[in-house]
Amino acid sequence: MMIRQRFGILLMIIFLPINGPLLRMSLNAFNLSLPFGEFSFFTLCIIMFMVGGIMTFTPKLKFESMSKSP
Repeated sequence: MMIRQRFGILLMIIFLPINGPLLRMSLNAFNLSLPFGEFSFFTLCIIMFMVGGIMTFTPKLKFESMSKSP
């Protein structure tokens, strides 16, 4: 398993939409406030979850040169 895939799984676990209130409570415990509302935070969680899914499930890319000499 590549590091990219491991990081993707970590993103998916942390930014599960159900973990949104837990993330907000943990940030409030450290006296950090978020500059956006509930819906924006939910949208951010969904986007980060999808980024983690893309990082986890996309195959390894192999780059080949476009010009082949005969």
